[in-house]
Amino acid sequence: MSVDVPSNENGSASVSTHTSVAMTTNPGLEKSLMARDDSQLDASTHSRSSSKKSSHSIHSNHNGHSLDSLDPWIPQSNSSLPRVNPVELKSVQKRSGSSDIRTGHIYLKDLVCFLSLLEAGRPEDKLEFMFRLYDTDGNGLLDASELDCIVNQMMSVAENLGWDVSELKPILQDLLKEIDYDSDGTVSLEEWKRGGLTTIPLLVLLGLDTNVKDDGTHTWRLKHFNYKLKPAYCNLCLNLLVGLGKQGLCCTFCKYTVHERCVQRAPACCITTYVKSKRTPQDRPQTLNHHWVEGNCPGRCDKCKKSIKTYNGLTGVHCRWCHISLHNKCTSQVKPECDLGEFREHTLPPTSICPAVLGPRSGKNEKKELQRADSATFDCSKLSQSIYVGQSSFQITPVPGSHPLLVFVNPKSGGKQGAKLIRKFQYLLNPRQVYDMIKHGPTQGLQFFKDVPGARILVCGGDGTVGWLIDAMDKLGMVERPPVAVLPLGTGNDLARCLRWGGGYDGENPTKTLQKVSQSAKIMMDRWKIEFSKPEEGEEEEEGDPIPCNIINNYFSIGVDASIAHRFHLMREKHPEKFNSRMKNKMWYFEFYTSETLSATCKNLHEEIDIMCDGYALDLANGPRLEGIALLNIPSIYGGTNLWGDNPSQKKRRKAQKAAKKDKDREFSTSSMSSAELSIAVQDVGDSMIEVVGLENSMHMGQVYAGLRASGRRLAQCTQVVIRTRKRFPMQIDGEPWLQPPCTINITHKNQVPMLMGPLSTKKSSIFKIFKK
Repeated sequence: MSVDVPSNENGSASVSTHTSVAMTTNPGLEKSLMARDDSQLDASTHSRSSSKKSSHSIHSNHNGHSLDSLDPWIPQSNSSLPRVNPVELKSVQKRSGSSDIRTGHIYLKDLVCFLSLLEAGRPEDKLEFMFRLYDTDGNGLLDASELDCIVNQMMSVAENLGWDVSELKPILQDLLKEIDYDSDGTVSLEEWKRGGLTTIPLLVLLGLDTNVKDDGTHTWRLKHFNYKLKPAYCNLCLNLLVGLGKQGLCCTFCKYTVHERCVQRAPACCITTYVKSKRTPQDRPQTLNHHWVEGNCPGRCDKCKKSIKTYNGLTGVHCRWCHISLHNKCTSQVKPECDLGEFREHTLPPTSICPAVLGPRSGKNEKKELQRADSATFDCSKLSQSIYVGQSSFQITPVPGSHPLLVFVNPKSGGKQGAKLIRKFQYLLNPRQVYDMIKHGPTQGLQFFKDVPGARILVCGGDGTVGWLIDAMDKLGMVERPPVAVLPLGTGNDLARCLRWGGGYDGENPTKTLQKVSQSAKIMMDRWKIEFSKPEEGEEEEEGDPIPCNIINNYFSIGVDASIAHRFHLMREKHPEKFNSRMKNKMWYFEFYTSETLSATCKNLHEEIDIMCDGYALDLANGPRLEGIALLNIPSIYGGTNLWGDNPSQKKRRKAQKAAKKDKDREFSTSSMSSAELSIAVQDVGDSMIEVVGLENSMHMGQVYAGLRASGRRLAQCTQVVIRTRKRFPMQIDGEPWLQPPCTINITHKNQVPMLMGPLSTKKSSIFKIFKK
């Protein structure tokens, strides 16, 4: 590759022109440059790796001056690539038809744009670029010779990844034949996109899927070792790790430990997370052997039950998969096959995961005929706007009788606890079972586990993280949803409380969490759809805040409690540095609660609101004045408060039912249920009923929270609610507040989702329980 700087009319090098790089091109690439839409070329997000690769590959000197300083578009630091605006894209398209392209030169700016596209672009953009690249004659079709070139490229990628390629070529040829939906012998761009986005893992086969990485490479992190209490030794030079600060590097996946000075010589002996050979339904399950890592395993030997003396040097071995520790002399007494140990129920062994292209493809012909029949109605643009639903890079065949666990962690929840949990679960399970929701979102992991029977999901985060995951499952259209368990990392954690997963994570060992998941029971939880309509004609329409969501998972409220949450939200948006701990957040809540008690901003709310439950209007005028209305789907709000009250015992319900039979007159003016029926009504998260509760004031909230009053004012238990407001009120959905102008609110049942109810706690109740909420 040679770098040229165009000269001006005087023949001297001009620093104002863009750098060009000599490369060979084909008409397909030129056509791709000229035809690409601005929106398709928008490089909105670029990873650091793409920035580093680009800056290293284009760095050169000309006449003693760095070309990095000549072109302002080239990054000057390790930050991500700059955003490409429409003006620059238009200039790229104009230059693409210039003489520089015809003479075999392209501008460096265009080259970096395409490199960033391949690194962090959308799947449809990558597919179109590769189509233009292999369409050498530029006729918009891939013929037999061009498809053969693609097959050869796929074979090279598979060999570089270490896959079994002995029988791969005919499989690849069959895959490309499937893309030819009209059977005309050629593949058009629409057919290419359709196959890559729906059924055929083209990005994996072309080496553009970053999720498919070669195994065996360590994932290092700096770590501090307490050499006085638990001495650690380097697995390479066998010397003790000593010093101030973080003395060495430890692999997150296998706990292989080295000095910083030894890391360059460390062998690539990390675990494999998937197998690379072809699998058929007739094959017997492959056996998994122990992955032994020597040294740094304090404790007792799982064979002879004697202690392993770690202060004598690099002694003892431990298995990465079943997590047993042995003396070196005891390894000969253990079978080489690994049974995955205590958490075999949750773990996906590498033998259960293989690349999708190497796995069995059942129902291929039937699926192809269905796609041909509806080929006329297929629209790639609509598919690209929705969530990416393409085939997963891998195929999973779980061990019979197991329940593989998919773990999602939100590192932003709970301070630094999220990042630690990611590393711990990656070591306890297969690393491919653990996903960072901030980096990857929930889609990639859900697509990976979409067809896994008996799977379970563990979400480490707050209630908002759980709602994010459930919404993603809705968009994917998962028929059999895995049940969801919660490891609470948020502030309120109301959903985790009512499902018996606790009110917060106190740093307990993740192995206890896995044990609780094994003992959990599956239940169904209701979800509700909420719709806001504008005021009737003749009424002035006011502008309000954007509505955060249209789904209720936990609760929806209007009035005093939403006012406190809205004040808290505004202050946190203005001064985020004042809300960096759970204790500070509670102190701010107490301050806003006190000010709301004095100001009473939602006084006489019942006079400005109408509520209809299952077609019956509630008479809010008769009774105490209300400053708040709450609709409850779960028996927890405000971080552990049950506004509906405890469910009555069977004995109390029988007595109340006998008394209700004597008085058969129903109070239709109050609700669809009589007062006696409301007093014994049972609240359940999966009964397709929502509870309506009234709050007299903020003091009423505090009294229920402190246990001085049993509950709020029970108004109704119903399946549909219509609310009409005649004034601007603060509202909140699952803790997300906003100001809503006058409107009509319609709440109906949406669906039910499977959740995991945690086992009963064995801890004894404490007199100080009120202070732990």
